[in-house]
Amino acid sequence: PPNVPQTNSPIATEATEHNYRLHRLGPHATGHPMVLTPPSSTRLLTIVAHVDHGKTTLADSLVESNGIISERHAGTLRYLDSLEEEQRRGITMRSSAIGLRHRYCPPRADPREVVVHLIDSPGHVDFSAEVTTSLLACDGALLVVDAVEGMCARTHSILREAYKAQLVPLLVVNKVDRLCTDLGLGCNEAYVRLRALVESVNAAAAAMVASARASESA
Repeated sequence: PPNVPQTNSPIATEATEHNYRLHRLGPHATGHPMVLTPPSSTRLLTIVAHVDHGKTTLADSLVESNGIISERHAGTLRYLDSLEEEQRRGITMRSSAIGLRHRYCPPRADPREVVVHLIDSPGHVDFSAEVTTSLLACDGALLVVDAVEGMCARTHSILREAYKAQLVPLLVVNKVDRLCTDLGLGCNEAYVRLRALVESVNAAAAAMVASARASESA
């Protein structure tokens, strides 16, 4: 289509043309209200994590839930890595966004359709400015943590940045199968490992909040 930025990457071209159609056609592009929804029906959400903890794979699964890509390609297509260099190196270098439909079912209220603008941000520290920008722009964040590697240096720094942006991240424990396939843990051992992981994230968040409050009162 005219006025669509051209690229040599077929995946980038597909993603760009998809967003172009949504912008040009609005509700007629998919049969659902995807763009220009009122603020009450719009959410901005970013996915943040240490490098290789599974942000882009999670983003693929969320994109697949809207029928944009097939289930067979979810997790391998890296749909939001639209740059050719990102596909070649297998890492996210620039933040990418997409609008997804979600049926929100609040308690004691009628369900309603909302649009979640999802931002997949880089995990490598060299592209930390992209993460900072996405946290400042969004209403919430999904903090993805590898079940085996646990809290890493980048995870701690992302928690601090999220607190400065006045966000409360939602913890997503990823790659749980590695507890069995890589470490050979049984059910009880895996449960203890997961509980310790959640406690370590909560402890890091509590220590950060306590330190910030102490510095404010000093």
